[in-house]
Amino acid sequence: MWSLIERPEDLRIRTVLRISLLRNGRGPRLGLATTGLMLHQACEAAVPVLIGVVIDRAVAPGDRGALLLWLGVLAVVFLVFSLSYQRASLGMVGVYGYGEHDLRQLTIARILHPRRQAALQREGEVLSVATSDTYRVAGVAWSIAQQSATLAAVGFATVVLLRISVPLGLGVLAGAVLVLWTMQALARPLEKVGMAEQASVAAASEVATDTLAGLRIVHGLGAQAEMIRRYRLASQASRVGAIAAARMLLAYQAVSTAVSVIYLAVLALAASWLAVAGQITPGQLVTVVGLAQFLQGSLDHVGTFGANWAHKRASARRLHGFVAEPFVLPAGSPEAVLGESSLRWQGIDLGAKQLTGVKVSSAIEARRVAEVLGFRVAAHGLTLRGQDVREIGPERYAENVVAPPHDAMVFSGTLRSNIVTGRELDADLLAASALDDVIDQWGTPDAPVGEGGRRLSGGQRQRVLLARALHAPGRVVVLDEPTTALDPVTEQRVANRLRELKRPIVVVTSSRILLDACDLVVQP
Repeated sequence: MWSLIERPEDLRIRTVLRISLLRNGRGPRLGLATTGLMLHQACEAAVPVLIGVVIDRAVAPGDRGALLLWLGVLAVVFLVFSLSYQRASLGMVGVYGYGEHDLRQLTIARILHPRRQAALQREGEVLSVATSDTYRVAGVAWSIAQQSATLAAVGFATVVLLRISVPLGLGVLAGAVLVLWTMQALARPLEKVGMAEQASVAAASEVATDTLAGLRIVHGLGAQAEMIRRYRLASQASRVGAIAAARMLLAYQAVSTAVSVIYLAVLALAASWLAVAGQITPGQLVTVVGLAQFLQGSLDHVGTFGANWAHKRASARRLHGFVAEPFVLPAGSPEAVLGESSLRWQGIDLGAKQLTGVKVSSAIEARRVAEVLGFRVAAHGLTLRGQDVREIGPERYAENVVAPPHDAMVFSGTLRSNIVTGRELDADLLAASALDDVIDQWGTPDAPVGEGGRRLSGGQRQRVLLARALHAPGRVVVLDEPTTALDPVTEQRVANRLRELKRPIVVVTSSRILLDACDLVVQP
């Protein structure tokens, strides 16, 4: 599966389904579980058949031995009926659960891939695809098993009815095909409605995610009313989409039920007429009536096949469109030989000095330059150790250059866990990021920062991100406006300490304090 992540052009919808259903030996388990559910349905259909046999061969002739014999057979059928469902359902939980897990892993691996997707997805859409759509696509396993079992039940009932009466058996078979074809045609609009519903849910999730992520800024700007207005509009669109999908689904189910009831009523009337005419026995009449009641549920389920697959096809298309999105960065060549020179851009050696400043005039320009130096876009004129970065690839580039985005996340946990993993904090680097004051104030680096760093102020969050970047391994550190939330005194302290560190650091900034501390200042 993971090799396909590197080749999104090879991903097809059927490939996504194959990952969900067949990976890690799930295919045989799905086959066994499906067989178990089919056996369960066959046993359930056999119950009215055996009751009819008991009436004709034991009750009517008054044969006690035959009565005990067929009641014993009925007990065995009930035992198989119960055990087959229990074991098959347990197997299906494993197939479905691991299939959904693999689809979510695929989704997250694609969004976190160093080569980056061409169309960057918003958090709300990622959440919707990774939860709702993977849930529905993984549910294909249940659809296969349950629908196969339903068709097995209809087939078993048809064979029994053919033995009782050929016209009845043919009627059941023709009716099942007609119901399935009719409801499949009625289900086609459901796929479009399902796509629209999922898109509206993703849009509402996106607005909510953005609001929560920037809650402090929203409060600072006094923009609560505007955010409420935006979420209300997105939520209303989601509500309208959900109601439209629910109404269409209910109408579809109502039509499905009506068709199956009418059809089975005709079947029961036909069987009654045959019994009155003496063409079938009383036990066979009981069998036909019992099978008719059993088949009502089965045909209802047959009628929902179209709606079931319509929603899953819509989610499969959304999931496939997400994971098959092409990469924006080249893969690079593992054979590319790196020289001894450092990071160069537009002919300027940015790693020659300990602290180099790239002077920009605005935050927008800073983001653009940082995207280039972080190799988050395939830009020309950027080389690393004598090799064009497009030939190196983003993974090897990241091993040499640390370039976190300006708006990197602070995660739930402690100060320590947000900076390093599995190693000790460096006192010099903590001082260079001015985070030592925060640790002294809190008394320990293991103090919790709250969900998403809610306990931190804006300046403290920026110092945590700076400390994380400085602790990361790499020859060169590229910092995108690392002091915008700091006061001038703290910023001056950070500038002086960055200059004292014995490693190449590039700051992309418009700050005069930082630029004055640099050994070299360049302007793009």
